[in-house]
Amino acid sequence: MFDCLMHHNSFVRLEAQLKPFADHISPLTITDSEQIGRPWGETATDGLIAYGNADVWFSPASRAFARTLYTAPKLVWFQSSAAGLENPFLQKVGEKAEHYTSSHVQSDAIAEWVLWAAFDWFGNGAQRRDAQARKEWERVHFREISATRWLIFGFGHIGEAVGRRIKGLGGHVTGVRRTGHVSPFADHMLHPDHVSPDDIALADAVLLCAPHTPQTESMADAGFFAAMKEGSLFMNVGRGALVDEGALLAALDRGRPAHAALDVTREEPLSSDSPIWTHPNVTLTAHTSALTSESRARNDELFLENLGNFANGNPLRNRVRREAFEAQMV
Repeated sequence: MFDCLMHHNSFVRLEAQLKPFADHISPLTITDSEQIGRPWGETATDGLIAYGNADVWFSPASRAFARTLYTAPKLVWFQSSAAGLENPFLQKVGEKAEHYTSSHVQSDAIAEWVLWAAFDWFGNGAQRRDAQARKEWERVHFREISATRWLIFGFGHIGEAVGRRIKGLGGHVTGVRRTGHVSPFADHMLHPDHVSPDDIALADAVLLCAPHTPQTESMADAGFFAAMKEGSLFMNVGRGALVDEGALLAALDRGRPAHAALDVTREEPLSSDSPIWTHPNVTLTAHTSALTSESRARNDELFLENLGNFANGNPLRNRVRREAFEAQMV
């Protein structure tokens, strides 16, 4: 039997679905006040498994959760609700856990965030809101998504989820990824090494959803932004470290791009004195593009599916090889 560590809120939500695994797990819960509980009473001896999700990531007890993992004599399996691996906490967990599984079920939520930002920009949302605030019956011109060209860096689960929606609306999509595999959700595919300033200049919307690696560090720099067209939209739902933020703000002042929608920043939480907060051409959200009730439910379903696989000795879905963590450190 294995101890199964999770946030108390996750346990309350999933207890009925966990009951069929009572012969395999003993829930070990942690509250926001860092109280550890054993709601089923049993003490397990075969090691620890754990479910790390938004209940934990955004909890005051996140450090206590991490300490429990770090000090466990034997961490057998860790299920993460995150797709990325480069976070230092996840790095340590990935190095210790015998099995590590990730999640990509948040892609649909993030894709809808991208659509929201795009509809607001191309739909001239700021001018519409201003007209209403002034009580002016103003005819506001806007652009249809079908008339836009998109360049999406990181055409994996998130990039394809965005591409599927943009193509469904009639837009043109160019995807960028290292594998070079064609996709039904892109009109054209490029390798990152083959993206030219001319490719960037064609795009009305440039989206970053690539992972942070040594190769992608500050990929969006002064030269990148100089290639963007006037009136274009820049978006980042990948990692803050993909962007030279000073270069972005300077580029926004010059109108290329005209606007940036950011769900991630280099510093999180963003300090109150950061100019990103108050720049008139920035839309900022607090790394919340995946925080939907539907995304939470899909992550719970994935954890339960993998728990069944674990209990029955079947392959785990989305298992991450140890070499992937080593590659993050190169």
